Amino acid sequence: MNDLRAKVDTDALAEEHGDVLYRFCRSLTFSREDGEDLFQDTFLKALERPAKLTADPRGFLFATALSLWRSRKRKYARRARIAPTEPLEDQSVPAAGPEEALLAREELARVRRAAAALPERYRLPLVLYYAMEMKVNDIARTLDLPVGTVKRRLHTARALVEKGLAEDE
Repeated sequence: MNDLRAKVDTDALAEEHGDVLYRFCRSLTFSREDGEDLFQDTFLKALERPAKLTADPRGFLFATALSLWRSRKRKYARRARIAPTEPLEDQSVPAAGPEEALLAREELARVRRAAAALPERYRLPLVLYYAMEMKVNDIARTLDLPVGTVKRRLHTARALVEKGLAEDE
């Protein structure tokens, strides 16, 4: 087992997939601290199973993060719900002036609220597609779903977000 661990270049793995995996963990947890914990636990779990990293490291890392997040979510639900989490605030929106920046931030907050209100089955493919810029085939592999199901859920999620934005006005 130690021989396999030695063959995994953790620096290269973190360099290649670290940023996108971190953003994914943050988008799942809506919290910097929880996202960092999930990110670290994902890499630790991946290092426990180095053989799985050889075929599709990115897909395995995303699937592992998703699995760990779901486990934590179930655990916290059993513990009578924890305090609400904070939204992602550090992502800036480029704009020409302060008024445009404020409007763009407000619109982004509306979209995030509408997306966060979606059921998990629609929210996860949406986050993977738009925030993590994954292809539909990769999302299907990560979520262990048929490609057609992912496409349908993306379509439904877009329609639900659009409907939520229209109701918010």
